[in-house]
Amino acid sequence: MIRTRFAPSPTGLLHVGGLRTALYNYIFAKQNNGEFILRIEDTDQSRKVDSADSKIIEQLNYFNIDFDEGPDKNEKFGPYYQSQRLQLYKKHYIDLIKNKKAYICIEHNGNLIPEFDVDLALEKIKTSKFVVKLLINSDKKISIYDELRGDVEFDLSLIDDPIIIKSDGFPTYHFANVIDDHYMKISHVIRGEEWLSSLPKHVLLYESFGWELPSFIHLPLLLNFDKSKLSKRQGDVHVENFIDKGYLKDAIINFIALLGWHPSGNKELFDLNYLLGSFSIDRLQKSGAIFDIRKLDWMNSQYIKKLSSKDILDILYNMNLVNKSINSTQYIEIIKYAKNNSTTLLDINDTLNIFLERNIDLSKKLLTDYQTSKLFELWQNQLSLLPEVTENNIQNIVALSKKELNIYGKSLFIPLRLALISKEHGPDLFTIVSILGLEESQKRIKELL
Repeated sequence: MIRTRFAPSPTGLLHVGGLRTALYNYIFAKQNNGEFILRIEDTDQSRKVDSADSKIIEQLNYFNIDFDEGPDKNEKFGPYYQSQRLQLYKKHYIDLIKNKKAYICIEHNGNLIPEFDVDLALEKIKTSKFVVKLLINSDKKISIYDELRGDVEFDLSLIDDPIIIKSDGFPTYHFANVIDDHYMKISHVIRGEEWLSSLPKHVLLYESFGWELPSFIHLPLLLNFDKSKLSKRQGDVHVENFIDKGYLKDAIINFIALLGWHPSGNKELFDLNYLLGSFSIDRLQKSGAIFDIRKLDWMNSQYIKKLSSKDILDILYNMNLVNKSINSTQYIEIIKYAKNNSTTLLDINDTLNIFLERNIDLSKKLLTDYQTSKLFELWQNQLSLLPEVTENNIQNIVALSKKELNIYGKSLFIPLRLALISKEHGPDLFTIVSILGLEESQKRIKELL
């Protein structure tokens, strides 16, 4: 059976690269009637962040990336926290020491003193502070097959004996992930290219235990637009940041899926169901994938346009961005206008605020530069005569203002926007009046007469 895993460290928020890894592992397993496993790799206790594990699980659920096994779910090969598997790791590093495939180093005055005698080593670990190193002891070159990259050659003479057990008794990533992948029956290890250089250490561990290798697939690096490695020092890289900024989950999944993979045709917008039917390992690229925020912006704007105004309002409610006490009908009318001109949900929220959070004191202050009394009187009177708001009858009032008052351009439009929405720039007058309605528009103009 195909079994894949996503094994994040709970050291902070979920990285976009982690989401891509989880997505590809999930899709590959589901396509092959396999199982997708979540394992929490919390061996680095110094960097562990409280509740980071639950946050990661929450975000996987948010994106409908459902794991078949993991913390508190179908724990047939559990526990799924590495910190709860220390006895298993101890058994295996003791076996390696006994078989002279690993050795201890005693910590003394800041130095690591190796002890290769097995019997002495087994005695010293009872009373001394130590680390365990894997004995590579080889200057040969080995070739390891990667499903994406083919045969990859490594020179073992360039690799120092790696620490597999730290002085706090916790395993390093190299040791724990091999042990856990074996016992959790992982068939395919799909992870980022940054782990490719560690592959020979992992393969040597498999060989030391006499275990069958899984298949390896190392995904291309995620790169900034300048082709440097994507990192949090250069901008937002956490999934939660993009959600908070108003990017839709379907747009994020769509965008993330294309960071290193491409479909057979020219289709650019697709959902998770499409990916489940179309994704394939042989369409992954080897070279780094550019994280182009402009592409995500475009995708998100397209997804926003496809959503109903009611659906957008529900999302804004869930984000606690809008006041539920305000009539939803007014929100809907504004969203109908805003969604065709917005990149993110925050853009829509900004437009809502333009119409709903008028600052009359600011309007009065900014209107001191304009002659407005006759203009506002004309609009107040003309609006009161209208049976309904149409683009034509608003244009007629604009034309009448020019003809009777000899007011044009900024002297006409800016004062009216300031009166109606407290903004010098923004939507056209027809849009503003149609959203506010005749009664509210007259009221706002009258307040500034």
